[in-house]
Amino acid sequence: MEHNAEIVEQISIFLENRTGVIADLCAHFTERSINIRAVAVIDTIDIGTVRIVVDEPEKAKEALAAAGAAFVTVKCMAIEVPDTPGGFAAVADRLSLAGINIEYFYASSLPTAKKAMGIFRVSDVEQALRLDYDS
Repeated sequence: MEHNAEIVEQISIFLENRTGVIADLCAHFTERSINIRAVAVIDTIDIGTVRIVVDEPEKAKEALAAAGAAFVTVKCMAIEVPDTPGGFAAVADRLSLAGINIEYFYASSLPTAKKAMGIFRVSDVEQALRLDYDS
């Protein structure tokens, strides 16, 4: 099965850890017709970090800046893998063999899906994209 991969811009947003903050963020994007493609929320006692991939990153960054939100961006690799045992293991193995460090990743699929999607923050996203994940 072919592994479709591309470079995506991930936005890490630093938000107060309180009830309703994620709902507010989602509403803010919905009002601007920004589609959330992937999201992971990492919490601490006071601050939460929202790692998010959207369909229109420039528009999202403008909206966040206008709202006074603190954020940073990084390039990541988005990759589809077979939704089977070992799907992500094969990607991790290829990256490891190429000497590319996985700093973090998050992924999801539905129970009935044939493919899963992972967002990988790696030490060299350009090299990671050139690897052959299908052999």
